[in-house]
Amino acid sequence: MKPQTKIKNKLPKRTIIMTVVLVVILILATIYAVFTDIIILRKTEDMVGPENSIAILFVGSSHVFVGDVPGQLQAIAKMHGVDIIYKDMSRHGNRGGTLSELRDDAISEMQSRSFDYVVLQDQTRKSLNDVEGLLDEIRILSDAAKESGAIPVLYNSAWATTNGQPDEESLKITTEVYKHAADENDAILVNAADGWIHAHDTIPEISLYTRFDPRGPHANNAGAFLTACVFAATLFDLHIEDIPKDNRYSGSDVIALAQAAWEFVHPTANE
Repeated sequence: MKPQTKIKNKLPKRTIIMTVVLVVILILATIYAVFTDIIILRKTEDMVGPENSIAILFVGSSHVFVGDVPGQLQAIAKMHGVDIIYKDMSRHGNRGGTLSELRDDAISEMQSRSFDYVVLQDQTRKSLNDVEGLLDEIRILSDAAKESGAIPVLYNSAWATTNGQPDEESLKITTEVYKHAADENDAILVNAADGWIHAHDTIPEISLYTRFDPRGPHANNAGAFLTACVFAATLFDLHIEDIPKDNRYSGSDVIALAQAAWEFVHPTANE
């Protein structure tokens, strides 16, 4: 009888160990799935709204959806009388989030639905190592947007950081490329990169980047809110002064960030 007792005592320990192992495997698998876009924990489309809603197609990398730039733009614009509906096709830059990889699906989307604006933002380092390729893709998609009746919009993200602040040297290179592309394609430039630099000069203590992100530097919720405000001021001439209570970001500096975005886009507005 004693050997049987020992076996019975060991069974629960084995069960516990196997359970712990399975839980760890499940957690690691979930983390991997989220980071690789196997599981996408975000809203990629909200195309339901009033008849006069402004429709926007976002085509880009993770700098579109980390922090939910489309969702925050939709929320703050609605608070100020502008209804937005959107489709977000963006993906991580190393998981299909380049304009060349998204091109065919984006053109198909433009042909099947009516959009007012098509926002284009390529994998960030292409502005450093493949400028001609970047310009070609922007040209192709800008032409497709205009053919569909939409206005092309180039989104210059604040992708580069040093010690938690915008890396002005790297961002300057990207900004010049995007300015050139905007002029060449008669597109609107949403210059979030310079907007972030201005905000840091105005509010030195602000934190706009995620503190730890294995995917590389990205906007935290505050940074994405600032970007959304730059979009709102640039596209719709909106001076964001009221923030929805359920907005993704509503920190104590939210009004200061909105004001910084407005002053950047309209530097002479308060003179």
